Amino acid sequence: MSFFDNTKIAGWAFFVIGILMIVAAIMDIWNGAGSTESLTDNAGYVVAGIGSLIAAIVYFLFGNKVRNGTISAKIDVLGNYVRVVGVTTAIINLFALIGYSIVGETAIATYVVWLILGIIIAWIGGKVNDGKTTNFDKILWIILLIVFVVLLIGSLLGIGGDIVNIVKAICYAIVYLFMIIFMFDADVRKKMGI
Repeated sequence: MSFFDNTKIAGWAFFVIGILMIVAAIMDIWNGAGSTESLTDNAGYVVAGIGSLIAAIVYFLFGNKVRNGTISAKIDVLGNYVRVVGVTTAIINLFALIGYSIVGETAIATYVVWLILGIIIAWIGGKVNDGKTTNFDKILWIILLIVFVVLLIGSLLGIGGDIVNIVKAICYAIVYLFMIIFMFDADVRKKMGI
């Protein structure tokens, strides 16, 4: 089995990113609770942090399933990854919308837009491995390939800063590289009508 055929390696990258996301979310909750702002502001920041923690746990659990082989088919890793990105985006922005509304932030339209986009991305993730081959799958294959290439370049350019940011950027680069290679897998291309 070659390096890029082993979905468990991508699973390790998901797993590490999930752990880093959990630590960051706990720190956000801690900082929100310990803020010197008003009690209402603290509650808002904590609510937003809880959303980040829930999303981090979802990402971590997905990574663990790929890492231990529960999810191993490339099309399933790809489809579930897109779905997890959508779900976690929706969760983070729903809780941010609630939390920052408590704080009194007026620019909450951004969170609503990202919440809707998260739901759409999750739906798209479900279309990737739904077992049906349609023209939409072909269009989706092209869009996902472009998105993963752009994200790979962005993660490579983002390598720098402290050790946590370096590890996180490298793990994301590994994830996006695997997703790009999975896109060219014969089984994935066949199931997406390419």
